Amino acid sequence: MILEIILLSELLQTPSGKFTIFGKPVKETVIVLPVEPKKPAVVGKSFAEALQDLTYPEGWDAEKIVVNLDPSVVAAYQESERVKKALR
Repeated sequence: MILEIILLSELLQTPSGKFTIFGKPVKETVIVLPVEPKKPAVVGKSFAEALQDLTYPEGWDAEKIVVNLDPSVVAAYQESERVKKALR
């Protein structure tokens, strides 16, 4: 409690809100790290084409994707959609 009062009085006595601890100013250290993009920007394409190029790897083909669904999951989904439709 006493320490809190001392710290508050120090804060109120400092100009422009700079916080000091017992008369010593707190050093502000700013570290700036350069961030390099994971993939280079795509130039000369529309936004949609650039987004697709950045999202999907080269040679990606939607025809080669296979999705295996469990019949019980499909039945549960169809039942939930039926209930939603009935409640509307």
